[in-house]
Amino acid sequence: METQQIVILAAGLVLISMLMFWPQWQARRRRRKQMAELRVGDEVMTVGGIIGKLTYLNADENRARIEVAPEVEIRVVLAAISRTLTSHVA
Repeated sequence: METQQIVILAAGLVLISMLMFWPQWQARRRRRKQMAELRVGDEVMTVGGIIGKLTYLNADENRARIEVAPEVEIRVVLAAISRTLTSHVA
């Protein structure tokens, strides 16, 4: 193979790799930002579809508590929180 062909092949592989992995990198970045913005009092939804208010949050222990009814709380790991339903207005 000539040098020009190798360069074109390498550039094509880099381009294909970027197209494949870029959406994952963006999603991971959005998820990290979303988890960093979680606050006690936020209304959240778990990956199982349970909706409630965040009453306890400890990122070091990777734990949270969600109030799903008055006086009823469930303990979850942070990965179980899929999204925040309340919006933060700055």
